[in-house]
Amino acid sequence: MSPITTLPSELVSLVLIHLSLRDTLSLLQTCKSLYPPSLHHLYSTLHLCDRIPGRYRGPPCPPFIHNPLRAVGNDGCRALARTINEFEKRGEVMPGFGLIRGLVLEPEVFARSTACMKDGLLRVLGDRIEEGGVAVRWVKVSVWGSYLETSDNPPTGIQRFLGILKRYSQEKTPDEFSIILDANFIRSISQWFQPKCSIFDLIDLEKVTSLDLQIFLHDDEGEYIFSDYSWEDDESEADGEGSCGDRMGHTIAGKQATDLTMLLTKTVNLRTLKLATDNEDLPYSPPPIERMAPLLNSLQAAFLGLRQLEWLYLRGQMFHPSFFVTPPQNVRYLKIKCVVSVAWWRRFANAELKGVKELVIYNSRAEMTGWMGDLDKEDYEIEPDGDYGMVYASAKEFDLGSVKVEGLREFWLQGGFRPRDLGECIAKAAKGGIRILGDLFTVPEGEVLRGQQDEVGS
Repeated sequence: MSPITTLPSELVSLVLIHLSLRDTLSLLQTCKSLYPPSLHHLYSTLHLCDRIPGRYRGPPCPPFIHNPLRAVGNDGCRALARTINEFEKRGEVMPGFGLIRGLVLEPEVFARSTACMKDGLLRVLGDRIEEGGVAVRWVKVSVWGSYLETSDNPPTGIQRFLGILKRYSQEKTPDEFSIILDANFIRSISQWFQPKCSIFDLIDLEKVTSLDLQIFLHDDEGEYIFSDYSWEDDESEADGEGSCGDRMGHTIAGKQATDLTMLLTKTVNLRTLKLATDNEDLPYSPPPIERMAPLLNSLQAAFLGLRQLEWLYLRGQMFHPSFFVTPPQNVRYLKIKCVVSVAWWRRFANAELKGVKELVIYNSRAEMTGWMGDLDKEDYEIEPDGDYGMVYASAKEFDLGSVKVEGLREFWLQGGFRPRDLGECIAKAAKGGIRILGDLFTVPEGEVLRGQQDEVGS
């Protein structure tokens, strides 16, 4: 016997992880004892794509593990579709299909020009799921807006497959089936592209355990999102229904905030969430946060309702530089990369972050003045720019006094805009056993070196 055939099945599985699909197929054909574990490894996760993906930049979303060696590109999809058709002509089911437990669908898979659609691979997969021949436990779906449009009736392609998947998932419990979703919009905000339905209409939202979502805060021309009417027109109106707080829901950002709130109230089983806005390099001028309070308060309540959330990454401006998103209590890892204000840091200091173990903050300061309320102006030096008629704001030095991060074990800060006493507050609240890294110095366990902090910070 060959030494590999004497290994326990667990060790054989560890060897197979390092093999490409082609090598696994070759191993499968060597002997009867290696056939079952190789076949199981070959089909346990079916990763369909157009181009083999390189790095994975999304949130951690087990049981999905990114492995380019396991991805089936366009040529592989054609070969797989041909093999399926050959078995179908003989009235047989291809060996291995019944072993599929995980399914990864990249955006291009849903395009009509790719092999998955052209040769009917998704059609066959959908048929097998409907017939009960494929007992999928989890699906990772990456869908971009341009692949949702269809004019077929009855639905074909993506709409048909996702419809089958939705009916299948509704018969399962969250422990039996989960969805990992990557999408680049909630609702269409383009005047040229109006899909008949949203991806969120086509899936069982209660089964979504991981969400990687991009939202939009500007129009197609790159104009300011609040330029459709003047805030000054509302000065005489009282805040509330019918006033600017209510009318803001008709702006692009207001619609995105409303849709996001509705979405988060339905994805009750989320464990990981990455939320990004697309305006990092684009002009963005929200009104004072008081004007946005009704929508942002509802959005904050939706975040707190995600009771199973453990991993949260917020990238880009979250609607306003003073809006700090307080995570739900179960969040253990919190990463924030955004433009912030002095008020943001103060809201951070008042937020209950007792469950967070790892906190990463990449920040840059908010400079334009359009977003400022009356209270914000006390924290800034206003600096008019006579050459361009612009007005900038420079934050005064400030302290927090204390923060509520008792359970924090690692804190990473990148960005020079911060309270003077941030390192001291973090170390004091954590009561030792914490690493403070990045632009702040590393605090020795149980010690606070304020003088060293000031020296390094300068």
